[in-house]
Amino acid sequence: MVVALLAVLVVIGRPVPSSHLAYAVTSPWPIPPSPTPAWDLDADIGAVMVFSWLGKLSTESVLPSLARYEVGGVLLFTANFGGNASDLKVVSDRLQAMASSECFAHPILVMLDEEGGLVANVKASWAPPWPREMALAGPDKVRSLEQANGAGLAAAGVGLNLAPVADVRTNAQDAIIGDRSFGASPSVVAPSVAAAVQGLHDGGVGATVKHFPGLGGAAGDPHVAIPTDSESEARWRALQAPGFKAGIDAGADAVMVTAVYTPGLGSGATPALFSPAIIDRLRNELGFSGVIVTDSLSMWGIGQKWSLPSAAVMALAAGNDMLLLGNGDPAYEAEAVAAVKAAVLSGRLDRTRLHESAMRVNALRDRWGRAPSPCVRPVTA
Repeated sequence: MVVALLAVLVVIGRPVPSSHLAYAVTSPWPIPPSPTPAWDLDADIGAVMVFSWLGKLSTESVLPSLARYEVGGVLLFTANFGGNASDLKVVSDRLQAMASSECFAHPILVMLDEEGGLVANVKASWAPPWPREMALAGPDKVRSLEQANGAGLAAAGVGLNLAPVADVRTNAQDAIIGDRSFGASPSVVAPSVAAAVQGLHDGGVGATVKHFPGLGGAAGDPHVAIPTDSESEARWRALQAPGFKAGIDAGADAVMVTAVYTPGLGSGATPALFSPAIIDRLRNELGFSGVIVTDSLSMWGIGQKWSLPSAAVMALAAGNDMLLLGNGDPAYEAEAVAAVKAAVLSGRLDRTRLHESAMRVNALRDRWGRAPSPCVRPVTA
């Protein structure tokens, strides 16, 4: 599937209301037992948000929203910069300049999908081939190709690559993974995922392992409708879990949780990215203590059932740290920010837990983001 189509599926249009991956923390963050006045609620909410927009970066319609909400990350697509690394650098420079002028305490984290093959938002010589093709040459070659990929992304101002794909493709009816997977066996996928994470780090960018708990065994495409993977827990542990565990053990900075029904893993009729049981499995069974990021909350499969503001609250309540809003309309994405704030103030979302997520995200921003220039605030009488 071409990347342009993926981008359209993820970002275009508002969902239909019903009422789409830096620092791998090695131990849990030390969180005070209760909220303190020193915590800035607006800054914590902004930190966990990732905005997207359609077309070129607009000073009038996009930058003010990023500044107002102190947004922690932006997810870019080819349409935002034309696919050229030099033009991507121009966009990332403007984002850095805005963060500096607004005295952001942490960098804006620029992220995109540069998996390989046609799923490459930057059209450059260093963009890798399809993951399936990379894996045929072995883990050392995967690491080498991803090092070049990471170096190219870092030079263009990207901090976090939403890759590698850890899904093991075992279902011929899969309509989204295909050759984005390193293969059909965990013995191939797991070492390839580990090598990809290491290679991206060698090149200077963070790595996101996705799409937890795995899309390769399910028929369908969550951009169209939320698929169901009916595999048992034992089969999941044997087939899908090893790739994610390998990426985590290699130092993955983030893990992306996606929209798939996995009743065999204890999520019942709840999509994985809204399921505390799935987040708990990632934290406790696989031992991941870094940033858990959602797949796009504007995928059509989600949007048919939940508005973006509702999805944002549900995702944080489930235990995700960072939200890919992915709608393409910053004004509508701002409604998700407002919904999260209202949910915190009403007690529906735990304030301490939100702060913990913001701390994780800010550590990721500090490690892989481009540090803003020193900020000089105006002197007031």
